[in-house]
Amino acid sequence: MTERDREQVAKRVTAVAVALVVAGVVVAGLPSTRPWALPSVPDRDRDSWAMPLDQYVGVGAIASGYAQELMIERCRTDEGGDGSTVPWRDVAAATTGAERQPVRAFDLADARQRGYHVPPTADAGEDAWRAFVLRPVSATESIARDRCLDRLYSEHPELLSGDLGTGTGTVSDIAIRLSDAAFRDARDDDAVLDTVPAWLDCLQPVAAAGWELPPTPAGMPTDAMAGAFASSDPTTPVTEAELDVATADAACRESSGYLDALYDAEWEHQLTVPHDYGERLSQVDTGAVAAAKRTVDDALARLTPPAP
Repeated sequence: MTERDREQVAKRVTAVAVALVVAGVVVAGLPSTRPWALPSVPDRDRDSWAMPLDQYVGVGAIASGYAQELMIERCRTDEGGDGSTVPWRDVAAATTGAERQPVRAFDLADARQRGYHVPPTADAGEDAWRAFVLRPVSATESIARDRCLDRLYSEHPELLSGDLGTGTGTVSDIAIRLSDAAFRDARDDDAVLDTVPAWLDCLQPVAAAGWELPPTPAGMPTDAMAGAFASSDPTTPVTEAELDVATADAACRESSGYLDALYDAEWEHQLTVPHDYGERLSQVDTGAVAAAKRTVDDALARLTPPAP
């Protein structure tokens, strides 16, 4: 993922849920901690931060719903519908603002794109989308829509079989919580912490410029930096000063070996999960989940109208 998974957003969205998983607290039926090994894992890819539990995270409801409307638009018209067109919307921003996603490590691509700023969460097309969804629908339009959805699901059954849901307690939610717990555990692994002195040494020019550095990269940006840069507000501009610090931080994470060690550690932490969670994961058709992701991504890439 993507900037929609930046640590700053995830801190606000998942901190409490992850803390329960990490601590192993038995609250509201959290399952036993007997290990269950994932039966298969994807290819390793540090650049995209691919992880074993990704295969259990389904397509988000926002992206899936929008993609399906795009995919049946022409069919609705052909079937005698009202001819209404699906408006543009910023699916990435809407998803970031409303749906939990796995944490991903901060790297140079993130730093160059937005400094430490959290990704946008305001969907500029939300009003047009709401008007489209809530428009009065005739019986003819309703029938046309049903026919088109039946046809769509016949052609793309993965949109149903690969839908894991996104709410609390769904398989996707469980996988994300476990993933985030693994990420945070990984940051405390000895092999990861062994790289911190080199990271601190690399960042001495930032310290010399007057910024106090945290003990580890997990503390970046510091509260002082985040306040000075207003990085928690995606509507504020990213300054050159912020870019200088963020890119230096990211480059030092790379050169110190921190990111390599963190990726290896998180990968190992994700290879096993608590047994009762594993029983839920074992029921997932990961092939259908992957196919649904490809179908939705393709539809969004091909059919999303231009932004106004």
